[in-house]
Amino acid sequence: MSRPSTRRGSHVLFGVLLILMSGSVACWEQWSESWFPQMKWQKAVQAFERVQHEGRVAPFTPPEGTVPIDPAPPIVGRTDVAAAALLENPIPADFKSVARGQELYGIFCETCHGATGMGDGPVSIAGDRQGPFVGVWPLGTATGQSDGYIYNLIRVGNGGAPGYRMPSYKHIPDLDRWHLVNYVRYLQQGGQP
Repeated sequence: MSRPSTRRGSHVLFGVLLILMSGSVACWEQWSESWFPQMKWQKAVQAFERVQHEGRVAPFTPPEGTVPIDPAPPIVGRTDVAAAALLENPIPADFKSVARGQELYGIFCETCHGATGMGDGPVSIAGDRQGPFVGVWPLGTATGQSDGYIYNLIRVGNGGAPGYRMPSYKHIPDLDRWHLVNYVRYLQQGGQP
């Protein structure tokens, strides 16, 4: 009578081994680069990602009629001063905004424009400094310009204009650029960082 139970145990053991082996063979392509390469290196498209299709870049856009929650100001060209002047600063110049602007200024602007905005940062050639950049303008030169102009200058830079080297800081988020504008105005009015 012990014979049938041994046979049943061996069938169960064989079944378990068969399941384990088939499971490991199903993942065999993870061990070999020549097996199923289309699964490993297939293209994946994320939501709202720009993709190439028939030689054109076609963005995935939201459905027609949707309203953006926090729309970015329109892109204005480097030389379009009149259009940049129409951009309105949505952030009031309160202490919180100026403090955020000071933080951002220390990260992105101070190396060229200096701590007080006089164009005497460590990488500019000003006075007895021997930095690599000539022609870093003091922030006071933009006193007569609108907030939109300064915002747009931060966004697109002026690297294409002769004698100017400021790069684009489009990687700074829109609202943070407005905080920078508020801090630049603070410096222009004689505030100290």
